[in-house]
Amino acid sequence: MIRPALALLILTTATAVVPEYFVIGFTHILPGGLDHILFILGLFFLTKNAGALLLQMTLFTLAHSLTLGLSLYGIVHAPTVLVEVAIALSIAFVAGENLFSDKLSRWRPWVVFGSGLIHGMGFAHSFEETLVDSGDFLPALFSFNMGIEFGQLAVVGIASAAVALWWKRDWYRTVIARPASLMIASAGLYWAVERSIG
Repeated sequence: MIRPALALLILTTATAVVPEYFVIGFTHILPGGLDHILFILGLFFLTKNAGALLLQMTLFTLAHSLTLGLSLYGIVHAPTVLVEVAIALSIAFVAGENLFSDKLSRWRPWVVFGSGLIHGMGFAHSFEETLVDSGDFLPALFSFNMGIEFGQLAVVGIASAAVALWWKRDWYRTVIARPASLMIASAGLYWAVERSIG
């Protein structure tokens, strides 16, 4: 049985860790994670269908949460440089597909899920760099992941507000979504080359 003093210590520690790692997770996306921001925007600019965006975000979240945990427990591992190159290529792919399609293709959900698995390993590397006390692992991991989720939602919210005035225009996709996707895909390809030779 846990003594009251020990229970209080555990609660106090968790209370201190949770907000700290929530902020770390959130700022890993906004403003610190430009590559992750561009990936989310790549999902956002595919279509104006809210259901399609929700499906993609859900699959991405499930996947990166899975490999974040598995990586930190040492069950899965990949060299950091390969993970970073793969993250860049995932950005280029989802944004590049937006140039040719405005609907959720049959393979898109699988690509998004696979990309989430890769991004999760990237998140794990960042988490490991910030964790000081292994005794705080579980509450820190939970709050770090929640911070990431809220960061991603903030990206979608900001993007939605930015294009709200033109969302229903006939030219929205031609003038806004495709050019934005082209720039995102170009950035992804540039990072892939840079990270592979750097």
